[in-house]
Amino acid sequence: MLDDGLVLVNTFEDTFGDVWGEGVWRELGKNASDISRIVVALASFNGEKMFSACTGFFIRWNGSTTILTSASLVRDHCDESKIVENLTIKVLLPNKLVRKGNIEHYSLHYNVALVSVEDCRVIRPAKIQLDCIGISRVAAAGRCFRSGTIMATSGRLVSWSGRLDCKFILRSTCKISKAGIGGPLFNMRGEIIGMNFYSEKIGTPFLLWNEIGNILAYFKEKSDAGEVAKDSGSSFWKMDGDDRVRLNRWPVPMPCWRDLDDPSWSYPDDWITDAPRDEPNIEIPPGEEFRYGYIGGTRYRNLVEECWVPMTKKW
Repeated sequence: MLDDGLVLVNTFEDTFGDVWGEGVWRELGKNASDISRIVVALASFNGEKMFSACTGFFIRWNGSTTILTSASLVRDHCDESKIVENLTIKVLLPNKLVRKGNIEHYSLHYNVALVSVEDCRVIRPAKIQLDCIGISRVAAAGRCFRSGTIMATSGRLVSWSGRLDCKFILRSTCKISKAGIGGPLFNMRGEIIGMNFYSEKIGTPFLLWNEIGNILAYFKEKSDAGEVAKDSGSSFWKMDGDDRVRLNRWPVPMPCWRDLDDPSWSYPDDWITDAPRDEPNIEIPPGEEFRYGYIGGTRYRNLVEECWVPMTKKW
C-alpha cells in the first residue's frame, strides 16, 4: 500500500476461496489430497524479474507425466501472437521444492501449454472425467508461486456469456484470482473436467477436457515428428469446427493501484461506460481494455510489470 491509500491489486499472489484444510477442501474429503498432490505453481522470469505466473497440474501425456498450464505464462504482452523467448521457467512443486521447467508445446490460440519439469517423479497424475454431463457442482484450485498457498473455491456450471473469442469456452461460477489461471476445474470426486482461465466479472471460463484432449493429440503429433507445436499470428492450428481467422484473445489484467476506499472499482466494462471527469470522450483502442484504467479521474497505463503509473506524473 502507498502512503496515499492506493493498494496494488491483480498481482500473481492474490488468493481466492479457501486455503488448504478449510471449506471446500473439507468437503472434498480424501479427494482433497489427490488434488493437492497434482497442483503446482509456475513462474516465468526475464533475468531476475518475474514476467508471469500461473497454476498448472500434472497429467499423463504421451507416455510420461507433464504439467498442463496456460500459455499466458510465456505470451508476449505487447504481441499476443508471440511468446517471449529465453524466459526461465520455475515450478513450485507441492512439496515446496522449486525445479526448472521447460516449455515443450504451446497453443496461443487455445491458451494451453505443456511444461516438463526436471528431477520430479509423480506417482498419481490427474484423474480425468471427459465430459460434464450430470455434474452440478464443481471446484477450481490454484497455487501461488511466492507463498506456495494452495486454494480452492466451488461453484456451478452455467451458460457462457463473455468477451473471449474462443468458441469452445464454457463457464463456472467459481471465483478465482489471476493465480488460478491454468489450474484445474474438477468435480467433487476430485476428477478433472477442464482447465481454468480468468474473468473478474463473469466467473471462470474454462476449456472442457474433450477439447483439451484434441489439443494434446495435436501436441503428440508434433512431438512424434520431432517438432514443437506453436502458434503465430499468420499460421496456427485449429480444431475441427473452429472458423476463426485470427488468434483468439486471452486478456489478463495487469497489476494496478486501486483506491482502498473504492471497492466497486473494476474493469473492463466500467472503464468504458464510466468515463472520467477530465476525459469524457475517451476512446480505448480495441483490445486495450485491460491495459487502461482510471483512479480518481486520472488516466493510467501499464508502463512496468508490477506497477501502473499515471501518464501525467511520476511516482
